Amino acid sequence: PDARERLDYVGQMTEAAANKALNMVDAAQPVCLSGAADAQEVASRMSSLAAQTDLSADQARAALAEAATTLQHLAGLAKSQCSVLSDIMMAQDFQDLSGQVIKKVVLIISHAEKQLLQLLAQSEGGVVSPVEVHKLEGPQVPDKAVGQADVDDLLASMGF
Repeated sequence: PDARERLDYVGQMTEAAANKALNMVDAAQPVCLSGAADAQEVASRMSSLAAQTDLSADQARAALAEAATTLQHLAGLAKSQCSVLSDIMMAQDFQDLSGQVIKKVVLIISHAEKQLLQLLAQSEGGVVSPVEVHKLEGPQVPDKAVGQADVDDLLASMGF
């Protein structure tokens, strides 16, 4: 039960961090897109003004003021996005804790396995070696995807 509770805890922490990070990204994307659109709009206006041969000093000052305002806005936006990125990084703080919990669960399982082997050896009066167990394969590689036939075989072997 302790190992199960610990793994549930890791799952909850992982889910909470993923949701938090995804929500922050969802909130930040429209802000970034808006800033990019503002910058593009000002750049287009500046380009068209630069192409004018009869640009007055007042028009140039107004264009520079508009560009300065937009750049100040974009600087603030960049600062706020850095803050969002820091928050996303902090949302991943669970990783250290979950790693520690997983190590403890592995130790609990290893200890239980040794005790079960000792108990089995005592009941049979001899030494029992561990049974070869199929180990997990780790992360899936994109070009090594499991096919539907493999899934069907697995489900059939489990009685489904």
